Amino acid sequence: MWALLVALAILSCGSPVVTGPSPASSPSGSGPPLASRSVAPSPSVAPSLPLVGGTWTSGPPVPSPRGEVAAAVLDGWLYVAGGFGLPRGTQSRAFEAFDPATSTWATLAPLPEPRDHAGLTAIGSGLYLTGGNAEGFQPRTNLWIYDPLKDRWSAGPPMPDRRSAHAAVAVDGRLYLVGGVIPSQTFRAPTWSYNPATGAWTDSLAAIPTYREHVAAVAVDGTIIVVGGRAATDLAAVERYDPATDMWTSLPPLPTARGGLTAAVLDNAVHAIGGESIDAPRVFAQHEILDLATLTWSGGPPLARGRHGLGSGVIDGRLYVAAGGANPDLAVSDKLDIFTP
Repeated sequence: MWALLVALAILSCGSPVVTGPSPASSPSGSGPPLASRSVAPSPSVAPSLPLVGGTWTSGPPVPSPRGEVAAAVLDGWLYVAGGFGLPRGTQSRAFEAFDPATSTWATLAPLPEPRDHAGLTAIGSGLYLTGGNAEGFQPRTNLWIYDPLKDRWSAGPPMPDRRSAHAAVAVDGRLYLVGGVIPSQTFRAPTWSYNPATGAWTDSLAAIPTYREHVAAVAVDGTIIVVGGRAATDLAAVERYDPATDMWTSLPPLPTARGGLTAAVLDNAVHAIGGESIDAPRVFAQHEILDLATLTWSGGPPLARGRHGLGSGVIDGRLYVAAGGANPDLAVSDKLDIFTP
């Protein structure tokens, strides 16, 4: 069964073909151009959704083009970790941060090991990198902790089991992992939590009701909202986890079922952006917005080009979306898009 799960995870990301920052700059041997591939078209906005205004602008490119990255915001900077880089299918140790105040990228201490499909979360004054795949698409148990003042990584207590393609969120000073691929489980993902104050993991919290990997998640008012994802098919499930009660509840589903998306909270709404389909290979430019007051979905301005395996974060009322592949495969890009409501 684990072999099947690995195969599904790899197929979810497509064949190992990598696209560079733009079609013109793709390295030789990276596969046929997008126009020659069998890729289904993707509408950028679901036709039945009311539309919300705002604009996207382009920021300085990510120094290391990547896909399947982990991202988090700490002290007004957007950090982007690991993923697939170049040459194609290469797992990356790249760790870079964008400072909106100066509109510049900083290259930081690389990850201790190459890693894709990991989670990155800010808690207090540090960043916590969880799991992900090492060479051979094998999930790992690592917890690495980054100190921005020292620009240094250190090892934390390992996770209870191997895990990848999950979402990592901080609530009330604790780290929570939801969804994802766990080799010892069969289409099941218990919720785990980590307490930085004690260094202890809890591994027996309620599993996400709709099993899925390649999920996105956000923290909202002491709870966790998990958006989209996929298992054997694209999924639209949206579910909320309350750590205080260890209970899950259902929310209105995502208008466009997809995995490999990113999500962030801006202006009391969850913004679900980009993603990929495994039902009909394609990537999405979709920007769909869940109003947390009314629990209704609207459509926002789409990305200029669809991407999956991308990272995001909100800084000073703007939403930043970095990296991600523009093809339904192990693609990369150097894009930084900035949404202003």
